[in-house]
Amino acid sequence: MKIDLQKLLDSLTLDQKLAQLAAGGPYKEFVVDGKFNNDLCRSAYPNGFFGIMVPVGLTPEQIGEWVCELYKCHAELSPIPPLVMCESLHGILGKGATMFPQSIGMGGTFDPDLMRRVGEAIGKEARAMGIRLSLAPDLDLGRDPRWGRLEETYGESSYLVRKIGEAYVEGLVSENRDYVATIKHFAAHGHPVAGINLAPTYATPQELQDKYLPPFKAAIDAGAMSVMPAYSALNGIPCHGNKYLMDEILRQNWGFDGVVISDFGGIEMMNGFQRSTASMKESGRLAFSVGVDVEAPYPRTYKDLKALVEEGNISMEAIDKSVLRILKLKADIGLFDMAMPDIDNIRRTVRSDEHKALAREAARKSMTLLKNNGMLPLKTESGAKIAVIGPNAYVAQIGDYAIPQPELKTPLEAITERVAKFGGTVVSAKGCNLYGTDTSGFAEAEEVARSADAVVCIIGGQSSRGAGIGWGTEDETILTCGEGCDVHELIPGGPQLDLVRKMIATGKPVTVVMVDGRPETLFDAAENCDALIAAWYPGEEGSNALAELLFGDANFSGKLPVTFPRHVGQIPIYHDRLPSECGFYKSPGTPDKPGRDYVFGPTTPAFEFGYGIGYSEINYKSLSAERVVDGIKVSVALENIGEYAADESVLVFVRDEVASIPQPIKKLVTFEKVSLGAAESTEIEILIPNDELMFTGVDMVKCLEPGWFTVMVGGLETRVYAE
Repeated sequence: MKIDLQKLLDSLTLDQKLAQLAAGGPYKEFVVDGKFNNDLCRSAYPNGFFGIMVPVGLTPEQIGEWVCELYKCHAELSPIPPLVMCESLHGILGKGATMFPQSIGMGGTFDPDLMRRVGEAIGKEARAMGIRLSLAPDLDLGRDPRWGRLEETYGESSYLVRKIGEAYVEGLVSENRDYVATIKHFAAHGHPVAGINLAPTYATPQELQDKYLPPFKAAIDAGAMSVMPAYSALNGIPCHGNKYLMDEILRQNWGFDGVVISDFGGIEMMNGFQRSTASMKESGRLAFSVGVDVEAPYPRTYKDLKALVEEGNISMEAIDKSVLRILKLKADIGLFDMAMPDIDNIRRTVRSDEHKALAREAARKSMTLLKNNGMLPLKTESGAKIAVIGPNAYVAQIGDYAIPQPELKTPLEAITERVAKFGGTVVSAKGCNLYGTDTSGFAEAEEVARSADAVVCIIGGQSSRGAGIGWGTEDETILTCGEGCDVHELIPGGPQLDLVRKMIATGKPVTVVMVDGRPETLFDAAENCDALIAAWYPGEEGSNALAELLFGDANFSGKLPVTFPRHVGQIPIYHDRLPSECGFYKSPGTPDKPGRDYVFGPTTPAFEFGYGIGYSEINYKSLSAERVVDGIKVSVALENIGEYAADESVLVFVRDEVASIPQPIKKLVTFEKVSLGAAESTEIEILIPNDELMFTGVDMVKCLEPGWFTVMVGGLETRVYAE
């Protein structure tokens, strides 16, 4: 439908225009007996609203019916249709939608094509239900594992987050560009002071340009039409009132003409929480003045926009500019002539067999094997007895921004099914909880472990809550990770670490599986166990995928998207730290023999970013690098010397040896997925583009300073001169 947007804008009253600048909420109240609450809509929003969050407690079919009623009612109030919005970090936040691995696990796949296909699936399910805007993806860099929302990120690397994030956007919006991806949280949100959610973040102007902003720019270029500011303050200025971020960078420098939507309650936080404004009214004026078009989840501060216009503190020109952006967005995605949801199509699309198979593929590829002394794959001999121990053996953990689904298969159930296929048996014990101090279950767990041939101990955290938001809900589920659930140490909650130690002390071979949204520190338990797996929150098919991997039905291919510290005291620690952050004296001590830089320990991590092994060893050899016009051409040979087919993520790092602004000891600049059959060899060429060799200088201009670059691939290094 061709629409004259200027004519439509001119036909609107001031109240109708202002209605487009706020979402409708609280959205839970818009549901009565599973139906849309027409009476509330007419009384609370007589001129309509920009859009509304889809209620999370409804089935997909109910959502479809709810959307139809919403549109019918809203058409009586406004000539502008509303956007139905949702959270979709790893699946639609709704009852019955397909749940893929949480974002941190998807980062660990190092597979943009897989992420693109997951984005497509999420977009198809959303469209079928009548949803046309996702508050996703999260493009924060996960730089502090104490922060509970690290699980929502794709990892610590700017390059990795950029490539996985833009792939998600491409899949979600599709070639038709008929869906809105709202990228968040703009900007530098993932490195809060002390790891505390909503705390301020600090970044130099160069870091902002080189690390934190590129994922957002790439996502916009990939088709994202909406941006969400961060709750936090950047360098002391709240992002929702930050003119440099929201206007100078986003609008002026990048030319972004899409819609900026506030994080939920983010504008009012400038008043009561951050104390940067004297009133809610002033918060609204400030946010609107820097370019925040829409307040969500409902107009707590933008309710005063009319008064601000009448007082002359906000111009009609500014109002019209924002409203026109919104009208253009809705027209561009075809909202004015959107077909209403069809129940049969919903049933065919949502959680289809194809999507469930994709969820299992993603789960397999997200898990990372960190250690294996030969225990894995588990033996499949008739009569074998496997002990499955630990609190997360009994729960299908899927992460935050997801609806808990009790019907999902637990790890214990999936392993039991797999063992039954070869005539083995499974014995189990919980051992302890995810929190608290109760160790009364240890004795049973030890007895069960001693009776078995091998032990699989499944520990970790929990972040999924009934409403999925992670905070501010009525649900009293105990959380240890996710939004608002930050930690002061990285050991597993409760007595889980001691449970692992007890299992190791039985003398049986022990595989430890960490199901969590952040790195865990296991100290001596990591050193003494026989195998160690980071499973993250692997989605609805995670238990089946774990069983396949444990028994060698599939091979591990994931690599760590974040660094695992040895101890929380090492934070901040990541792969791209500066040379001066690695210590000067290079004589680390031990508990028995004090030394320097850390008196009683090393400065190196337990497991580095990008680390991950499989059932077949991949040998790297013959690394070479050559300067070419477009960048640096890297050649490397790979050989699979094992008996299992393998998918290997070839990660390429560089180090700028001398720079006017010191550069990281290693920085991920490109990667490529390579499939190798058993005993197969191959040689690949990868280009490091010139842009990845550049950095922002003192004068804030991107530059490539002539000099030597060290190229690192698979433990090999070579140098090349570039200018």
